[in-house]
Amino acid sequence: MCRVYRRHYQFREHTHPTHSRSYHRCPNPSIPTGARKKAAVSGATARQRKKQVSLLRATSPTPTKSPHQHQHHNTTHKAAGKRLRGQNRGRRSKEIHGYIATTTGHDTTTTLDPTTNSIPSPTTRWSRRSKQRHNTKTFRSWQRSLRRQSEGETSTHINSLHRTETLITLAHQQRYKLRLNTHRTPFQNAANNVANTPASQFYSRSRLAFHDLTDGKIVPPLAKSVLGLGFKFIRTPPHTTGDISKNTARLERDFQRKVFFATPTTPETPTERHKLYVKSLWSPPLTEIPTWVDARLGRFFARAQALFQQRKATPNLLPFQESTLRQLRNDNNLLFPDTDKGLGPCAVTYDQYVADALVHLTDSTIFERLSTTEAWNTAKSVEDDIRKWLHSHKKAVDKDALLYIEDHISKNRQSPFGQFYILYKIHKPRTPHGFPTRPVCSDVSSLPHALGKWVDIQLQPIARAQPSYFQDSYSLKQLLSETDVPPNALLFTADAKSMYTNIRTGPAITHISNLIRHEAGRSFHHYDTQALTDALQIIFNNNILKFGDTYWKQVSGTGMGIAPAPPWATIYYAIHENRVLPRWSSNVLFYRRFIDDVIGIWLCDPCSERNNTLWASFQHDMQQWYGMEWEFSPLSRTCNYMDLTLTITGRSIHSTLFEKPQNLYLYLPPHSSHPKGPLQSLIFGNILRIHRLCSTQHEIQKHTHAFHHRLTDRGYHASVITPIFNKATKNAIAYTSRTAAEQAARQQMLTSKTDKTVFFHLQFHPQDPTARDLQQAWQQTVATPPNDVPLSNLKNIDGINVPIQSLTIAYSRPTNLRNQFSIRNIENRGRAVSTYLN
Repeated sequence: MCRVYRRHYQFREHTHPTHSRSYHRCPNPSIPTGARKKAAVSGATARQRKKQVSLLRATSPTPTKSPHQHQHHNTTHKAAGKRLRGQNRGRRSKEIHGYIATTTGHDTTTTLDPTTNSIPSPTTRWSRRSKQRHNTKTFRSWQRSLRRQSEGETSTHINSLHRTETLITLAHQQRYKLRLNTHRTPFQNAANNVANTPASQFYSRSRLAFHDLTDGKIVPPLAKSVLGLGFKFIRTPPHTTGDISKNTARLERDFQRKVFFATPTTPETPTERHKLYVKSLWSPPLTEIPTWVDARLGRFFARAQALFQQRKATPNLLPFQESTLRQLRNDNNLLFPDTDKGLGPCAVTYDQYVADALVHLTDSTIFERLSTTEAWNTAKSVEDDIRKWLHSHKKAVDKDALLYIEDHISKNRQSPFGQFYILYKIHKPRTPHGFPTRPVCSDVSSLPHALGKWVDIQLQPIARAQPSYFQDSYSLKQLLSETDVPPNALLFTADAKSMYTNIRTGPAITHISNLIRHEAGRSFHHYDTQALTDALQIIFNNNILKFGDTYWKQVSGTGMGIAPAPPWATIYYAIHENRVLPRWSSNVLFYRRFIDDVIGIWLCDPCSERNNTLWASFQHDMQQWYGMEWEFSPLSRTCNYMDLTLTITGRSIHSTLFEKPQNLYLYLPPHSSHPKGPLQSLIFGNILRIHRLCSTQHEIQKHTHAFHHRLTDRGYHASVITPIFNKATKNAIAYTSRTAAEQAARQQMLTSKTDKTVFFHLQFHPQDPTARDLQQAWQQTVATPPNDVPLSNLKNIDGINVPIQSLTIAYSRPTNLRNQFSIRNIENRGRAVSTYLN
């Protein structure tokens, strides 16, 4: 209600307490209006009359009063009421130039002013009709003024309400991404927002995104609600775990082995298992196992099985996301490969992907196309060669490796080929034909894969022994921190252009085989020369790949994705480096290489012209190795190398993290079907990496805050991750303060604890019983059952204490989005690849 109306209604209530429907037309208290006014005023108290007069004077225009009227203002209205009642009984009004003074009861006569021809005040006499007209006119004028004032205030109030409503709506849309309708109830607004909000807004405040590389951006907009979750995201399986008989059988077998092979004393140095081995399904004879093992494990298995009940699970994707996921998987026109350097998923058309892949495969200097018959015949020949190698070198190869290679051949005989796919280098400049790609030859399913892993184990020590080798970014930082940098020093980097495909197979096998023979028995004693050189021939001459419905054989170069490819490439170019670098020792202060990336410190000559000549000659010498091409960066005091930004400061080099601008930082969302362990590992690992690679405290704090902000953007609450950040920071400080010997001792202690642990292998489901429930069941039934002997005091049949101290729940994961969008096999996705070649 506006201010003027409210004041008017208050006047009516105070003036007419007993006749609330009466209406006083004239707001002027000096001109009474009748018997109702008389009754209302005479019945009111003195205080009420005083308030009425003050209120009416403030809210209504008061006619000009004569001095005589002001003198007798307090005269009662009783006489005035009688006179007016008499006038209303039929007496006609008098002339306008005279009237009877109503305030005194005496007649006063006046005349018109001859100059103005008007009634002079205060002696002018008014007729009853004139006073009624004057009162009506005054009231209507006051009413119009009141109406205009009321309409103005009402309009202002409505505009203010509209403006406030608009501001509130915009604020909620900008801050909470909610659409509000103020004319609806809160429940209606909530229901409307839930129905129209993508699931990404519930689980994450971040900008869910991916790299759309299609021409015309034809990927559906809702695709980002699925691809923006990241390829590591796991959908919740539709049903919880029910039957765990296979899991309990594996635990029972492992437990029995621990009891059977218990020794009186635990060795100080734990036995290192060979990296190549086949999982054994052997179980000890039941006669060699104490009866308490079956009794305790039986109680635990019964308790655990009672906890696992299969039921329909609550999904972690909304229905529209499930629909979008099905639509993308069934769309044969779209593929979703990874980007190089882990910069997030991308989207390309099927035709575009096949055309980009055939750019590499149709290069006749590197690949040769095989028919289906030729491919299978070649695969059969490769299998025969591997079996001959196993027979010839069975004394030089350990038994576990022989069994591993034979087992792999048996399992992959039905599909003996590697898979070819490409990664998009979106961090490189785009060409007219699109982004450049990196060819990958995945040989996991190929026949030579197991033999390649054995070769990788043999080549790794040789690669680590090369002068230019370093293990990781932290090792490089340590090497640079020990270098005294003179004032004339500048940094440079070099990147090999398609290094793997430019490694010529014939010269590489020749040079590396000569190095192996030369160093055998001198620097290295872990390999048999003939066995290793024969294996190199089989691996790098028989890379057979399948792409769609086509088959290819690599005739030159090294396939990225083959197990021994990294040490192979490291050793191959190190042979040339060891010949060239000694000639440049006066100019190259520091030189290191990580496969195909070089970092160095160049000492500039005082003469700029001579320095340019020397720099060009050094680059030329680096290129002189069987067509290997290197792209050098300009000499500078700062450079970006791998994941570091290096800067010369004084006589030292400072480092900080380098992050590519194309990175989407698609960390694992909190609603992914993962246990809690990966989040803690992610935070601990990244905080340790920040502390190890950043030189200053300012850089450490900057990157820690940025990492914290990115996790909150992915949907993690600050109250959840901040305590983990605090623990991770303390752990990083303690880790970096330890010496190498202390770290090795700590690692050995953790390994020894693992030897006293049994593992309960389960596939993780977020709605299954928690690990805490299983640990509690283990403690109550196996480890420390009530009123029974603890597990640590029990012995096997030989009287030896059981070396089992704890149970670890080892979770495996269901398929993630990368598995569901896999591009390894595109044979049934669209048009046959062979039709693009005809």
